[in-house]
Amino acid sequence: MSDTTSTNSNILAADGTSGKVVATESHAIVRQHEEFFFNDALVAIQIEDTLFNVHKYQLLKSETFSDMFKIPKVKDDKTEEGSSPEHPIKIEGVKASDFAALLKVLYAGQFCTHQLPPTAPLVVPALRLANMWGFSDLYSCLLPLATKVLGDIDKVLLAKELGIDGWLAQAHIRLCQRREPLTTEEAGKLGMDSVLLITRMREQNASKDKGRFSAGYYCSTCSGFSSSGTSNSALTQYNNMTCKVCQTQGRSLVYYGGGGTIMVGTWGSSALEAEVKKWVKDGCMFKD
Repeated sequence: MSDTTSTNSNILAADGTSGKVVATESHAIVRQHEEFFFNDALVAIQIEDTLFNVHKYQLLKSETFSDMFKIPKVKDDKTEEGSSPEHPIKIEGVKASDFAALLKVLYAGQFCTHQLPPTAPLVVPALRLANMWGFSDLYSCLLPLATKVLGDIDKVLLAKELGIDGWLAQAHIRLCQRREPLTTEEAGKLGMDSVLLITRMREQNASKDKGRFSAGYYCSTCSGFSSSGTSNSALTQYNNMTCKVCQTQGRSLVYYGGGGTIMVGTWGSSALEAEVKKWVKDGCMFKD
């Protein structure tokens, strides 16, 4: 009988062959799995008049909380903040409902797009706090969800708040191109600089189009307008007509009667995009 500190026993391995279980010495070095070794310590947090008890490993996904937990502890401090509901970490300037929204998507995990209904009251507060506290992975998960649940006005407001330049440009372009003018409420939300941009772009492109095109039929090649989605009162689709410019007869030509206003989005959209992107790059203002 060997006095070795390890014993072997035969088992049936997954492939049907004989495998072995090795009992190692009690002092053998073991490692923690980098993904599935959980620290179940709880951290008590008070926001407004609401207490939360949150797993520490979830908070460690945040740069802000990670840095906070690295601060050396005071020896013999039995009242360490966050150690119990009686001694919570108190956070000011944040709504309890917003923090609850953050926790909902945080606990939903990487696949939150499949586990939670993407609604604005859930996504927007969580996105704000993820940005504020450096939950970088969660922020990346929430950003595409926010694009689905927000209209262009709200996208502009949130983009200005969080510094999302890509949203700023695209949302302003769509507001310039849409048929309906801004409402009083929308103008109040956007502010003077955005309203000035939208008004100027609409006026510039409308005057260019009306000066360029007289009454007649135009194909999409000559006009730059896709006849598949005319929503402008000054434009009408016709079949088997001849283009006034190239004299080609074709289907789904657009007739411009010379009246009304051809809105941005019919012609010159590339020039519009360039001007709006420059406006965003210049700090959302005209330098003239």
